[in-house]
This record gives sequence, structure tokens and C-alpha cells, in this order.
Amino acid sequence: MHWADVAAARLLERGKHHVISSGITPSGPIHVGSMREILTADAVARAVRDAGGEAELVYVADTADPLRKVYPFLNDSYAEWIGHPLAEIPAPEGGGSYADYFLKPFFEALRAVGVAPRVVDNHAAYREGRFADCTRAAVENAARAREILERVSGRQLPRDWFPWTCRDSDGRLVNGRVTECKWPILEFENAAGETVRNNLAKGEGKLPWRLDWPAKWSWLGVTFEAFGKDHATRGGSFDTGREIIEAIYGGSAPDHLVYEWIHLKGAGAMHSSTGVAVSAAEMLRIAPPEALRWLVLKPQPQRHIDFDPGLGVLNLVDDYDRAGQARFAGDTSDDKNDYTRAWELSQVAEIPEALPAVPYRHLVTLAQSRPGLDGIVETLQQTGELGDVSAADRDWLARRLSCLENWLAGPAPDAVRFTLQERPPQLEFDRDERDALATLAGLLAEAEWQPQPLHDLFYAAQEASGLPAKALFELVYRALLGQSRGPRLGFFLATLDREWVVARLRSYS
Repeated sequence: MHWADVAAARLLERGKHHVISSGITPSGPIHVGSMREILTADAVARAVRDAGGEAELVYVADTADPLRKVYPFLNDSYAEWIGHPLAEIPAPEGGGSYADYFLKPFFEALRAVGVAPRVVDNHAAYREGRFADCTRAAVENAARAREILERVSGRQLPRDWFPWTCRDSDGRLVNGRVTECKWPILEFENAAGETVRNNLAKGEGKLPWRLDWPAKWSWLGVTFEAFGKDHATRGGSFDTGREIIEAIYGGSAPDHLVYEWIHLKGAGAMHSSTGVAVSAAEMLRIAPPEALRWLVLKPQPQRHIDFDPGLGVLNLVDDYDRAGQARFAGDTSDDKNDYTRAWELSQVAEIPEALPAVPYRHLVTLAQSRPGLDGIVETLQQTGELGDVSAADRDWLARRLSCLENWLAGPAPDAVRFTLQERPPQLEFDRDERDALATLAGLLAEAEWQPQPLHDLFYAAQEASGLPAKALFELVYRALLGQSRGPRLGFFLATLDREWVVARLRSYS
């Protein structure tokens, strides 16, 4: 059983209706690694619905969090905004807030991958009083909150600690020395020795993270949340949150899944603050949205993922396509159940009735040898890989080709790139090589112009010429592409005009 279905079954033992939460602080570009949380939550929500339950997916944008430093992607002018809530900082470009600037492309990415959560703006929620009940419970039980945090985390809090991050007179969030708190007014002394007042009911300031998180569980009624392994350490924020919600807020902690990080291959775990990241929007330019879902939903959540935007994208889409073929072939063997179920959960919308059986690597070849949707469709029909093409098929191909073109223009490795040479490259071949090309040209002139027969023909040409197969392949690549390697020759030649290929090879004999 797929891990999302296991989680759903566990939830449905507790009741039919569930609130499944996810969230992130929009402190910078939201990357592929951050998508693991929301896609994990979405998969569980879908699994609950598939099993007959009701699930609301909630996404909490932590816009009340402060800017912690000037990140590498910001200019120095942002130094003056350190400590201010992200919702109140100007955007790096254009109008709107800093938070909105980074959330907008993220929400566009969510729509592209078929995720439609109810969005909760944390800054607005504080201002609207959504946190008021939990805030009052926290400040009126400050000693109990301190005891829980120190005992569970094993860390001693400062002597003047108080369960509220204060809002200074300049709008910054600070750890002020609280001098009086009579609900809903709190007074504290700031670094300049001034007395500043906060109205807690109106969200002037915010709860510290370890009290803020369980407060969200409480007022949103969260029954499930997926979160990163950093929160799941012994004495970490989940452990303290579980006790805080029970002892202070009068609720219970949600069921949960812990997930591992997504690493950028060769660079380590993704973090916007370090620049080691590929944004969700960037990935969706170079790969189909289903592939992003597949990246997250195929492996177990506790396994870390290495994301390679180069050749790894081809392998990712190929693996996704193989799962789809297994699903449509009706393969229900035990080792395929999780595989095909992950494919189902990777769909952006409804599960299609069928899909064109066009290998992604073939499209990589066609995008470079026969550009243009109409030409590609015609070639695929000639090679027998497509029959009648519906409007949905054309749309599917067009979207994949758009991703491939972006990928080829960006992170694709040189090994998969090629340019068909319009004129014969200036090459020097010896007598045996020229004879081998002439022999091959003669065979190609009479061959069945389909991928497999063309592939098989090369071995006949190799025997006739006496050259090793690898050397013969290299001769053809050099003659057609001006380089010593290229795509799989059988399919590649089938995408080209026979007379043009034969004439090119004979031009060297």
C-alpha cells in the first residue's frame, strides 16, 4: 500500500473529516525542496478522499515571520528591514509585499501541479484575532509554557523570557523585557529603554515558533501535517508542540509524516538562503508538472531525494512514463502496486483514459532533428509510434516539447545536445572508413525506414565493412552532426529523410 494510503487509513480510523496542513515562510524563492511538504500533504488529502473521507488541504503562509538577514539574492538596502514581518516589507521589484513577491510564483506552481489549498495568511490571521485565544492561554500560563519548553527541549530559556515576540515602535519583532501584561495589553521595555505597548488580541507581535505552530493546529483544527526532519528531532518543535497544545491550548497534536530533504545533486540540501536551489517555477519550465509530483510521491517520505536538473530530468520522466505504462497494462503485482499508485497520485487532474506511448528520449531527439509540433507528429506517425492524434494528444505533446526546449536551452548536458549539419562537415576519413560509409549508404538506400530495422541494419553493415560497431556509429555521427556521439541511431535516422541521409554518407565515399 502506498504511504499516502497508509496515512489516510490511519486518519479515517479517527474520523471522516480531516484538515491537512502545510506551510512555509516565504523568505525567498520557494524551491523544489519546499514542494515536498505541500505535495506530501496533498497526496494524503487525495488518499483520504479516495477512501471515502473528507479532507481540506490548508496552506499556511508564514508572512508574520521576520526577515532574518540580507540573503544573497537581496541588495544591501534590505538591511534596514531585518526584523520586520515579511508581510510589511516592500517587494524586491514592483509593488506589493516581500511575502507576496515570493508567494505569487509559488502559488502559480501549485496550480500547475494540481494543488488547490485554502491559503491562510498568518500575518492577517494574527491581525484578525485568529490567534487571540491561544495567545491569551499562552501568556496566562507563561510559567507552564516555560517549564514544558525547558524540560522537553533540554534548553534553558533566558530569565526574562515571555511567550510573546514583541512588536517594537519601529515595527520590528524583538525579544523585549515584558514589564506588564493585562489582557490584551502587553507592555515591554525595548533596547532604547522605551516602554512600548502591544495589543495581543490584534496581533501586534506574534507567538514564538514553538508556541505559534501548535496554536495553528488548535485554531485551524489540524488533524494531519507533514514536516521536515529538523522539527522531528528529540526535544524538537514537534515534541514541544505536542505538549503545548495539550497542556495550554486544550487540544491534541495532529497525526503526521516526517520527510527528508531534497538535495540538488552535487551541491547538498536545497536552501534559498544559500542559493543551492532550483525554484519550483524553474523546474516546471524544464519538466512536466506530473514529473515534479512523481519526484516527491514515488519514494518513501523518509528517504532523501537527489534532484539532478540535467540528465536526471530525463530519467525522472522516463520512470514516470514506465509507471503509467504499467498502470494501463493492468499490472497489479505487489511490487507494482505502490509504483502505479504513485503514478495515479502524480496526476495533475483526473486520471486520463490513455496516453500517447512516445518515449521522452525520442522527443529529445525530435526536438532537435525535426522541430515543430506538426513535423514531430508526422514523424511519429511515420515511425508507427502515433496513430490518429486527438486534440488532447497534441496538447500533451506540445506541453512536453515546450519543457524539452527549455531544458535543452538550459541545464541539459552537452551529451544530449546536437545540431543536424545542413552541409557536410569538413572531415578526413581513411579508405576503410570511406568504404564503410559507402557500404552503409547502399544498405540504407534499400532498408525498411523504421527504427528497429535501421538499428539491426548497422550490425550487418559492421560485418560487411569490417569496422567495429562503435567506430561505424561514430562515423555516422560525425557525418551527420559533426560530433562523435549522438542519439540512438535507429530512431534518429528514422526521423530523417532517407535520400538526404544516403546522399550525405555517399558524399564522403
